[in-house]
Amino acid sequence: MNEATLLNVFEAAHQFALKYQRPVVAVSSRPAPTLDPLALYEAHRQGFFWCAHSPDLTLFGLGCAWQIEAAGGQRLADVNHQWFALCADAVIDGPHPPLLLGGMRFDAQQPCTPHWAPFADASFHLAQWLLSEDSHGRWLRCQCVVEPGSDPAVLAHNSLAAYQQFFAPQHSPASAPQVIEHNALPAPQWQAKVANALQAIDRGYLSKVVLARHIEYQLDTALDSGAVMRRLHDRRNQSHLFALHRGDSCFMGATPERLLSCQEGRLSTHALAGSARRAPTPEEDQQLGTGLLADPKELHEHQLVVQTILQGLSGIVSELQAQTRPELLKLATVQHLSTPISARLEEGRSLLDGIQALHPTPAVGGLPGAAAMSFIRRHEGFDRGWYAAPVGWLDARGNGDFLVALRSALITPRHCHLFAGCGIVHGSRPADEYEETQIKLASMEQALRLFSG
Repeated sequence: MNEATLLNVFEAAHQFALKYQRPVVAVSSRPAPTLDPLALYEAHRQGFFWCAHSPDLTLFGLGCAWQIEAAGGQRLADVNHQWFALCADAVIDGPHPPLLLGGMRFDAQQPCTPHWAPFADASFHLAQWLLSEDSHGRWLRCQCVVEPGSDPAVLAHNSLAAYQQFFAPQHSPASAPQVIEHNALPAPQWQAKVANALQAIDRGYLSKVVLARHIEYQLDTALDSGAVMRRLHDRRNQSHLFALHRGDSCFMGATPERLLSCQEGRLSTHALAGSARRAPTPEEDQQLGTGLLADPKELHEHQLVVQTILQGLSGIVSELQAQTRPELLKLATVQHLSTPISARLEEGRSLLDGIQALHPTPAVGGLPGAAAMSFIRRHEGFDRGWYAAPVGWLDARGNGDFLVALRSALITPRHCHLFAGCGIVHGSRPADEYEETQIKLASMEQALRLFSG
């Protein structure tokens, strides 16, 4: 990547910006076979990291060339409008379009607690430098927003200066923190919340509600998010990995669940509900999986999620198809029932319309949706923030991929917040549900090298 190339691209964008009197996005991409996204994230511990499969894609974004923040019930519509307005006359040098990275709060109506303050209702960044790795190799993008009053030469010079930071020596790895204090709702009190939910289900107020747990660790020094991500990556199994930084805070996780992806107008997702632990021997593990596939309570919970996803998408898609029977998705500590679902977006619809239609799914909220959200607000007892919400990317061509931010942690300079939940339906047992959350917490705890009580 050289200054002359960037200058040509930025000057072309500047001509559009002057002509239309509004910002224009410019992107220049080049092959970067020697750069490793995970190694760079591990060194910088900033920006955005992403590692998803089916299809395989790894991203590392550093620096912020532009951002969108939106609040309230129309937040995704606002993001969609601002992004595609910016991209209307994008100047693209190379095969890759501009790409936006970010996420949103689980519940815009929930009051925001201080540790979630850096994370807006919806917040998306256009990384100044973006490294991607997929089946076509590794590519480095320089992304820039050119205003009518911009100086293209200054933008090119500043972009190259930021590029040098890509390779500058970073901080040495942080020492392993010690836990000063550990706060979590005691098991009997959390199980009492489950019993309360079961009473609401018995009264017919709910058919399902997802209750989560929040564990807070106070630490003597900061966690090294790069080292944590390396450990998650080494044992990722079928999980998708993500990390988003806002100031000194990092929200990261290894989630099994894709909310929705779009490629050339084709949507894909999967219903994920119903869980069992993994076993140490293949024979026992297969037995547990077979039992999960035949468990009436787990199959009922799973089918509720399938039906709701199909209903949510039906108004904005065609060619909607779901696999007839669930399959097993096996992760490091837990296995789930999973049903693949595909569809085609109707003309004039976008991926973010699909996200709006699906979030929150019954796998993270409940049924009926409004009643379950009301129950969570009144009884769960903490701010989920971006936990269990959509995080992902969107490009200028309408392609994108969003995960459900499960099995996740919020890391701040001297604290770490962990989250895990489970679906409560008729037949659930409070002690079993608590044990399920313990299993779900285990993968993040092992990567963080923290352990809950």
